[in-house]
Amino acid sequence: GHPNKHLKLRDHIQLFYNALHSRNIPVDFARPTDDLSKYKVVFAPSLYLLAGGEADRLKLYVQNGGVLVATCNTGLVDEHNIAPDNGYPHDMTDLFGLEVIEFDPLPPAEENHMVFKGTFPATHMHPARLWCDIIEPKGCDVVATFAKDFYAGRPALTINNFGDGKAIYIGTVSHQYFYDDLVTWLRQFRELQTPMKTPTTVEVSVREKDDTKIFFMLNHQNAPVRIQFQKPMHDFLTATVLAGNYDMPPYGVLVLEERAPEKTAETGS
Repeated sequence: GHPNKHLKLRDHIQLFYNALHSRNIPVDFARPTDDLSKYKVVFAPSLYLLAGGEADRLKLYVQNGGVLVATCNTGLVDEHNIAPDNGYPHDMTDLFGLEVIEFDPLPPAEENHMVFKGTFPATHMHPARLWCDIIEPKGCDVVATFAKDFYAGRPALTINNFGDGKAIYIGTVSHQYFYDDLVTWLRQFRELQTPMKTPTTVEVSVREKDDTKIFFMLNHQNAPVRIQFQKPMHDFLTATVLAGNYDMPPYGVLVLEERAPEKTAETGS
């Protein structure tokens, strides 16, 4: 059976998704076997079952410059439901520069917490819940350690350079603020573009085709929000051009287009 019945995959994924979504960073869902090369960062929470070829695809992604964020409950079994004989996470100890020796599943009422070093921007005291990996570093840098219990001072969050990329490992589960800070930290070494700067209550998504970008904007609150457009935008819903300051009405919706500048052919003299 599963080592901790309280760790629900959907909840675990949701923590990462919320942190990205609240910053309007566009997210796709993909499988390890998909072509990951177009993604700046790949989050892989709780990849409990890792088939042989999948570990290789993730290694290739990082080797070529990708940033992979993985967590506890990863690579515990292969496609035949057999635990590896060469250390956890299965086939990826070199990728993360560590080995998980054992883990401590915590009941919901208990928690540890993390102590951070270096440049990680911790805005709160971040708890370690449900699951704590006991990690033996083998070349990785330790970003945070556990604060107490028999693994006090042992790694909780690590980063490893692998090829041209980085592999990050989170050996526990925390609260939402931790994942928000994680995204801020990732932005120190990986540019994660948001489609447009907006207040937090305004959701922005973007669709792109050829030279055209279409922005969908939703104001989620029952009050107007002021938005500043750096360049003129065409609103499809009202057929008007918006520029400078614009007050978006409560629960307002905009569908905007920013056209790429027309290319002019230079004539040789």
